Amino acid sequence: MTFRYLTFASLLTFMVMLTGCSSSPVDPAAVRSGDYGPYPENYEQTVHNYFQEILKDPMSAQYRITSPSKAYLRDAPIAGGKPTVFGYIVYVGVNAKNGFGGYTGEKVYRLLLKGSTVYVVHRNQWFNEPWYQ
Repeated sequence: MTFRYLTFASLLTFMVMLTGCSSSPVDPAAVRSGDYGPYPENYEQTVHNYFQEILKDPMSAQYRITSPSKAYLRDAPIAGGKPTVFGYIVYVGVNAKNGFGGYTGEKVYRLLLKGSTVYVVHRNQWFNEPWYQ
C-alpha cells in the first residue's frame, strides 16, 4: 500500500515539474518594442567570418544562407521564458571538408545576428517559435 502512494506521489511531483517547464507565450508588446538593431546588410560576411573560426577548412565551405528575419532568444522556461536578446535569425546550410579532405554533407545552423555578434540557436522543444524547432 505504501509503495503505491509513493509511486503516485513521485509521478505527481514529476508532472508538476514538467508543467513548470512548459513555454508561456511571449508578450506581443515586448516583441514589437524589442531592440532588434539595424537590419544586417552584411549578414553573409558575418556568417562567413563566424565559420572562419570554427571550420577545419573554411576555404572549402559551401554555404546556403537565408535572408535575415526578426527573431529573439528567450530565458529558460523555468526562469520565465522572457525574451533576452533581439536580433535577426538566419538559417545556414554548410558543407565543408573535414580533416581527411572529404566533404561531410550539409549541416544546418540557426544563427541569431545582433550587430557583429553571432548567437547559435539550439533546438528547444519547450518554445513554440520556429527558430527553436
